[in-house]
Amino acid sequence: MVEALNKRIEENADKMIQSLSEIVQIPSVYGEPQEGAPYGKESRRVLQYAMDLGKKLGFETVVNVDDKVCYIEYGTGSKLVGIFAHLDVVPEGKGWTYPPFGGEIHNHRVYGRGTVDNKGSFIASLYALYSIKELGLPLGDWRIRIVGGTNEEKGMDDMKYYVSKCGAPDAGFTPDGLFPMSFTERVINYYFMSYALTEAPTGSLKVVSLKGGNILNMVPDEAEAVLEAVDEAGAKKVAEATAKYCAENGKELTAEVDGKQIKIHSKGLCAHSCTPFNGKNAIVAILMFLAEQNLGGSMGRFLDFFKEKIGYTTDGSLMGMARADECGKLTFSLSKMEIDESMLKWVVNIRLPFTYKDEVTADWKAQVESVGIKIVDMDLHKSYRFPLDHPLITTLRTVYEELTGKDSTPSFEGGTYAQAVPNIVPFGSIFPGTPDLCHRPDECIEIDEYILDAKLFGNAMYALTQTDK
Repeated sequence: MVEALNKRIEENADKMIQSLSEIVQIPSVYGEPQEGAPYGKESRRVLQYAMDLGKKLGFETVVNVDDKVCYIEYGTGSKLVGIFAHLDVVPEGKGWTYPPFGGEIHNHRVYGRGTVDNKGSFIASLYALYSIKELGLPLGDWRIRIVGGTNEEKGMDDMKYYVSKCGAPDAGFTPDGLFPMSFTERVINYYFMSYALTEAPTGSLKVVSLKGGNILNMVPDEAEAVLEAVDEAGAKKVAEATAKYCAENGKELTAEVDGKQIKIHSKGLCAHSCTPFNGKNAIVAILMFLAEQNLGGSMGRFLDFFKEKIGYTTDGSLMGMARADECGKLTFSLSKMEIDESMLKWVVNIRLPFTYKDEVTADWKAQVESVGIKIVDMDLHKSYRFPLDHPLITTLRTVYEELTGKDSTPSFEGGTYAQAVPNIVPFGSIFPGTPDLCHRPDECIEIDEYILDAKLFGNAMYALTQTDK
């Protein structure tokens, strides 16, 4: 631990907080690709902010990698320590106390989308490197590079591109997970499916449309369905059934009747899809209500399948797919669904233990294909597992123990750039006992923890330059 570095980071704390407030005000949600902005104009704008800040802090090496990634570097050595954070964010969602893109300070916290995931860590890492530069700490044959990506929330195309162009670091970390660190991560699979609604409903109600979900790694907090009854009296009965279902099951569904049609709006609670049990899936609430309505036909069979095999569970247990190992437990999240009168399209996100990676797709196919659901595409991520005596792991553990005085036993959570960039692991930024507000309303970071983040990142990146590997 370098005490002079910790002191300098404290001296830079006000500037660090101001920069975080400013960068949070850029709503860097994925947008339509444009010339010079492959992930949308706001993603490109946040990239420019990061590069401008790097230049403002006096770094000579500030590089734009084809408007997808930027990096800011210090040192002249042949070996590279890389810190990989992302500057894109998920949509704000509903239920905020303070403006999601305000970067406001309340109760000694900075509020806003990205404060935790992951702009805060980028800014803290950059100021940690700035403090190393100010102090002139010797790096030997090493360089330190802070890398900012802009497509993490949409599949990590940015970092795959970066590695193809710039290569992998010799060592490093991504501050986009949990402290103390993760030596492995669950595998992340997305399954894109379709189901043809070839047989008309046999009951007195049909689904005209249903839509919910935007970002694939979020639990959808809103969904809406349009139903049609045989007559106005039937529509009113559906509205009454909706109210009864909510009262009995604690769900937030509202029904609006217009002649024979009923519009049902579902309100849930967004959460990161790695912890779907922390959210309330708005799509699932509608599907489970519809499963009670005896629709019949193709739609009825799908709803029967969904109720029997998935329901409100998030662990795969109803499908016989519940698994757990040292990498964690399997989680299941319905990310997106669109239904019209002829087709049902849906996307699920399954995060699974490392030792289940070779069987999960076959098991999932067996479940869905038996009822006529087609898998039209798959996004199957790779993962990794470092031995606990690896120098990267032992170095980061030592830094964490020295600075916090707490146990450094590694964890296994995350869905981070470490799955796309070799030779790195997640290191922070959420501390044990701190609520995980990623992708949730009122995302915020405690200022004291934010400063400690910077100290941990600074000491970690410097310690890695003092190792032989």
